[in-house]
Amino acid sequence: MKKLLILLLALLVIPFVSAEIAIQSFETNPQSVLPGDQVQLRLTLENVGNDDIENILVKLDLTNAPFAPLRSSSEKIIDEIQEDEQDTIYFDLVALPDAESQIYKIPVKISYGNITKDSLISIEVSANAKLDVILENSDIVKINDQGKVTVKFINNGLTQIKFLKVTLQPSQAYEVLSTNTVYIGGVDVDDFETEEFTIIPKIKNPQLSFEVTYKDSNNNEFHEVKYINLNVYTEEEAKQLGLVQKSIISSILIPVIVLIIAFFIYRKLRKKKNVS
Repeated sequence: MKKLLILLLALLVIPFVSAEIAIQSFETNPQSVLPGDQVQLRLTLENVGNDDIENILVKLDLTNAPFAPLRSSSEKIIDEIQEDEQDTIYFDLVALPDAESQIYKIPVKISYGNITKDSLISIEVSANAKLDVILENSDIVKINDQGKVTVKFINNGLTQIKFLKVTLQPSQAYEVLSTNTVYIGGVDVDDFETEEFTIIPKIKNPQLSFEVTYKDSNNNEFHEVKYINLNVYTEEEAKQLGLVQKSIISSILIPVIVLIIAFFIYRKLRKKKNVS
């Protein structure tokens, strides 16, 4: 009786041992994909059992991953993989436009006969970080005027910007009166943050130099220098363009002087007339 039970158990185990498919390797082209771009997944399956295996169904579970099948479904059927042989299948996928930069795990279900196996593969989404720095507003008109400049920091890339720190670098072209270093932190995709700096321009049209450091979603670090041109005029240019008002005293005094001079000229001419 004991030998019979052992034989029955062996018969139950043998099919599972003699028929087994495993993922031997996987690869993506490109190695990392941008949001909205296409990627080809290559899966190499190996028959590590002792029998030939037919009708193998391979299915990708994309439920929790930002990918969609392209030009075909997320399922492939392999007619047969012989003992100790391999077969390679390809899936054409597209990363969704709003996919965030990270490595995504994708379950793979392999079915043949009455057997179903679950495996995991991964695809990396890596978006480019891009920070733009532009001048939003300035109340400075002419040289040596103290004023504020408002600067906008825009995330024009496809990944979140983290740990953003900005430094307005010292220069002989301007004097910084406010704090020259500010910590902004995170800037979401297609979003922006603004900061104010108080300066005194020392020359006409100075160029503001900003040192920026930040990280993307994959913790890649960036260190850049951004420049902004500031329109600043001389005193004479500002007056000619009507950007500064003339002194109130001058505006009143000059007409008064003209009137006084005209009055005395009038009196002098009148006296001459009376003498005649």
